[in-house]
Amino acid sequence: MIYERAYAKINLALEVMDSVDGYHMVNNLMVGISLYDELEFSKASSIYVEDDFLVDNICIKACKLFFNHFKIDGGVCIKIKKNIPIAAGLAGGSSDAASCLRGLNRLYNVNASNSELKEIAKLLGSDVAFFIDNQLALCTNRGEVINHIDVEPFPMNVLLIKPMASLSTKLVYQNYVYDRISKKDKIDNIIKGLKNKDISLIKKNIFNDLANTSLKLCQDLNDTFNILVSNGYKPLVSGSGPTLFLLDASIADEQAIKKLLGSNHFIYLAKTI
Repeated sequence: MIYERAYAKINLALEVMDSVDGYHMVNNLMVGISLYDELEFSKASSIYVEDDFLVDNICIKACKLFFNHFKIDGGVCIKIKKNIPIAAGLAGGSSDAASCLRGLNRLYNVNASNSELKEIAKLLGSDVAFFIDNQLALCTNRGEVINHIDVEPFPMNVLLIKPMASLSTKLVYQNYVYDRISKKDKIDNIIKGLKNKDISLIKKNIFNDLANTSLKLCQDLNDTFNILVSNGYKPLVSGSGPTLFLLDASIADEQAIKKLLGSNHFIYLAKTI
């Protein structure tokens, strides 16, 4: 039996540019957070996810690619405890897929390097490769080119706030219009803030090019965003949404927002890792 944790992420910077061959080019500064799914792997005669509730499970795709790549005639039973909300802009599915590659690598004693696992991960989705190492990185091109940032990590509180609605990443990108404004200076300042442990500099420069499009497409997200702003908070959109987050939030913020929004939101205080 092999166990893996699949950590969620937030975007400290998400610059989205023109599309090339159907894929938008990005400069995506991602960091893992302490919210994670729990995966358990055991050998089996076929490939399946126990109690699977997804029609098109990326974990099945990841396992098939792994077995085909290494020419292994085998199977796996995967048990997943989902703690990361689905279709939330936190990349839970991508992280699960990366955990499958890591888990099978251990389960079948393949001893493949992380670099080799990343090459398989790139076939599954733009951000899957990030989760093989799950280290702070600026992900470029379609998001599959992982440029690790040489920064000693320090924990920052991240309060996740997600309304019950889901939001299609594909739909957000289809409706996005590039503003043709370079965000290089902002990204450089965020990295400088990370190196100097200067949260105020990070908060001053943090951005997400998809935020306005996501807010326009999802009324529940827009309503939650406006409630938070009207109460003095500065929420940010994670990925394509509909999860919002507050950077450098406190337990007091968590308690106040739970009272403000009620029980129809997923609210979780995490840390960057």
